[in-house]
Formats: sequence, C-alpha cells, structure tokens
Amino acid sequence: MQLATISQVADWLEEHTTAISQRQEVLDTAKILQLLDELQILRQPLSNYWQMTEEEYYQNESDHQLTLQNEQQVLAQLHDRVLVNHVDGSFSKNELHFTYNHEDPYANQKYDVVSDLHTLEYGLEIIGAIQANTILADLRNNLSQDAVLSLGLAAHAVEQWQKN
Repeated sequence: MQLATISQVADWLEEHTTAISQRQEVLDTAKILQLLDELQILRQPLSNYWQMTEEEYYQNESDHQLTLQNEQQVLAQLHDRVLVNHVDGSFSKNELHFTYNHEDPYANQKYDVVSDLHTLEYGLEIIGAIQANTILADLRNNLSQDAVLSLGLAAHAVEQWQKN
C-alpha cells in the first residue's frame, strides 16, 4: 500500500466520522494499522502491542510521551492517547518538531468513539502532509513512537467498539 494514502484516509475520516459514530459506516481499521506499520516507526507490527504490558513497552520502546500508570495492565486497556496536533521546523535541514496533546477517550467514564476518531483524523492528516513533503527517514526520526502507538490504540479501540 502506498504511503500517499495516509492523507486520503484522514480526509475520508473527516467526512465520515459522524456516520461511523452513528454506526452507519464501518472504519477499516486494518487499513489504518497497515499504513502505520508501513512507516516502520515501531519495532513490531501494532497488533503485537495490544497484549504487551505497559511496563514492557515503557522499558523497551516508549519515548515517554504516554502517561503509563499501571505497569501490569496491557496496552489495549490504556486510556491515554498522544494526539499529534502540529508540526513545524525545516524540511531542508531535516528538522521536524511535532507537538502533542493528551486525549482520553474514556474521560467521562464511558468510551467516546468520536474522540478516538478525531485522534486518528488529526494524526493521519499531519503525518500524511509531512510524508508528502519529505523523505520517510525524516518522519521516522522525528515522530514519537508513543504517538504512533496511540494512533494504533485508537484504531484498535474503534474496532472493538464496532464489534459490540
């Protein structure tokens, strides 16, 4: 799958978030996970992380953007999301500076699918724009692993919500 489709998926999400949240459409989460895996920012395919404990991830791969609070809990149960919300810097100098916010799709004690859909939309939009304007190595060297994991966790949570 071509990386150029990252922006296309983000654009599609922007147009279909309401329909997905109203269960009128289904999000192809496998496509999103594949696109994220193809970036090769994480060491393993995203689906390998769902049953990994927070402690294992923290010790082996985290760049410490995520708030991990229960070291024995599996990552699939993590509520914190790192939202990619902005990027600046210089393409010519290979200096990209991403900024992040924290989002919690469970903030009201109930899962809010729209929160995760927005996390996906914003993150994919920014990643897609950067990917279209620089070499993949610059993206790999500057994008937070925790942000990519968060996008995967958001897609996984949406997938679980769609099944129920």
